Amino acid sequence: MTEITINTAQNVAINFKAASLGERILAFAIDEAIKIAYAIAIFYLMFDFFKIKMNDRWEEGVLSFVIMIPYIFYTLFFESWTNGQTPGKMVFKIRVVKIEGYQARFSDYFSRWICRLVDIFIMLGLPAILGIIFSKKSQRLGDMVTDTTVISLKSNVRLNHRFLDDLSNEYVVSFPTVLRLSDHDMNIIKKAYNTAILQNDTLMIDKLISKIEEVTTIKNQHLNQHQFIQTVINDFNHLTSK
Repeated sequence: MTEITINTAQNVAINFKAASLGERILAFAIDEAIKIAYAIAIFYLMFDFFKIKMNDRWEEGVLSFVIMIPYIFYTLFFESWTNGQTPGKMVFKIRVVKIEGYQARFSDYFSRWICRLVDIFIMLGLPAILGIIFSKKSQRLGDMVTDTTVISLKSNVRLNHRFLDDLSNEYVVSFPTVLRLSDHDMNIIKKAYNTAILQNDTLMIDKLISKIEEVTTIKNQHLNQHQFIQTVINDFNHLTSK
């Protein structure tokens, strides 16, 4: 499985595993099944159950287009609403992210959605499959255009602060009481911090800092939020590596 490094705006390098081709295909299949089920259900209700009659083919065409809007814009709606996930992606715990570390914008999701015409619906998805297999960052055309990729949220993530990621023997620990945290606690901190960065969730970061301070009795007075969390991680890594 390809490993991808995302460099965030907070100068944090996060290493992820790219979503596998199988996960992406199965997630796509789930989404398509949901869309097809919706289309069958809505047409049955409209034309068989409620017996709606159209005066001419033009009216029938307009109504059919209107009720098919959720089918057409399904992927665009869910990815932009849930920060890069559709129901299929949620099932397999994969997500669309920007490689440069910023949260993807609506324009990114829109461009990926437009490129699906070439990537997936022309030549039965062969361009998308070849792109995911052979590109260095597991990108189909829509990902290449928007500088995005799809990562697995199930894999362990590694965070490295560029300024401190090479801890020497002369490294000075700022918060010795980080040893009150267990390895399990630190893994939760890293995953929560990773999620907060990707989703630009400042409330989650506030809660994370409050919990760290509560458990370790540390009172951060001089560092900003990101520096504090990164220092806690580095202190823990340095102390537990001895």
